[in-house]
Amino acid sequence: MKSTIKTQILFSSVFLLCFFYFSAYCQTDSAIFNFKPGEQTWIVPQGINTVHIDAYGAQGGSVAGGKGGRVQSDLVVTPGAKLSIYVGSQPTSSEAGYNGGGKGCGNGFGGGGATDIRIGGTGLDNRVLVAGGGGGAGYSGKGGDGGGLIGGEGNYNGASDNNYNIAKGGTQEAGGAGARAYFAPAGAAGVGGDGINSTGQCTNNAMGGGGGGYFGGGGSGAGNGGGGSSYTNNSNHKVLHTQGVQEGNGKLVIYWERKK
Repeated sequence: MKSTIKTQILFSSVFLLCFFYFSAYCQTDSAIFNFKPGEQTWIVPQGINTVHIDAYGAQGGSVAGGKGGRVQSDLVVTPGAKLSIYVGSQPTSSEAGYNGGGKGCGNGFGGGGATDIRIGGTGLDNRVLVAGGGGGAGYSGKGGDGGGLIGGEGNYNGASDNNYNIAKGGTQEAGGAGARAYFAPAGAAGVGGDGINSTGQCTNNAMGGGGGGYFGGGGSGAGNGGGGSSYTNNSNHKVLHTQGVQEGNGKLVIYWERKK
């Protein structure tokens, strides 16, 4: 009995040294995924059952675009399984950011794309982790920041209390509402709302798109798009959500530990 307890203590000590201090007992490996259109893949090595994820959504278009969200998590995986990885982009015009950003119109910018991991398929229902993208910049103010369980609101003229001009962030249940000005569209599962009016027109020539996310942010009317929400399923542990940290394109890093 004492021998068993000593063995368990030794195993736990070695694990902690590996995971937290990267000692001589272990080798720390990583795989970095930057923006590239389409699916990127990673196969879980044999003997690996948990990996650490550090994922970032993309910023919305323009320097005034909302910054992308960050998700850090320990993800339980199966050796030999394929992880499908999609990394969002920051648009440089009214075009949508890759992976769910909404389109802007006129001089408005598109929303930033989300970054996510999918297991068991490539559909939205296969997402196990999502880092939300930021809302695109429009006429005045700043795009809503991506990330968090509820994405940030796109403000207008520096204010965030005028619901007429404010695009809402995506949540865990629905896309963010579009700005009431010109009846801009709401976000939806995986995609931000476009910066257009209810008839599909570019009313004020500078409307920002919502950020992509678990649910996307709303499109803007006269201001800026809302941010997309982040998400993790129950395969994730020790999860930390941070809203509005990433500038430029998104990225994702996978870390794993193995004994030497």
